[in-house]
Amino acid sequence: MAHEHAGMIPGLRPPAKRTNLRARELDFNSTAREAPLPEYKPMFDVHLQHLWVNPRIRHTMQTAGFLDEAGKPVDVDAHRRKLYVIEQELAQADAVERHRAMDKERKRQEMMTFAKRHEAHHVHLEAVRAVRENRRQQRAEQVVESRSAASLPAIA
Repeated sequence: MAHEHAGMIPGLRPPAKRTNLRARELDFNSTAREAPLPEYKPMFDVHLQHLWVNPRIRHTMQTAGFLDEAGKPVDVDAHRRKLYVIEQELAQADAVERHRAMDKERKRQEMMTFAKRHEAHHVHLEAVRAVRENRRQQRAEQVVESRSAASLPAIA
């Protein structure tokens, strides 16, 4: 008998001893199904309206955002959904602004790089022009020296 009760849930009565009652217990079948409980919104409960009239509670509830300026209850879930949408839009706007600022900074860096390259290119061209001018002068001096040397009689 002791091991017969070992698999039972504590607090339940033991199984029936008479066979016909035991058969009825084993044949018991409930057709009840799980159903969701109706949602309870205490802010809209008519039996709690007297609480929202109390000035101290009214002030606390308005500060917390459960009552509007007129003292009417606010559907917090709907308000929360609106706030979520607004927060998402603000986050998206911040991301767009961040990308715009990054693009502006990138373009500024590209312009600075282009200006430095352009300046370096002009410095290089100026250096090349100076080298060419220097070589032209050296050649001209060599030509003048060679002409003056060519007018002398050759030593035999």
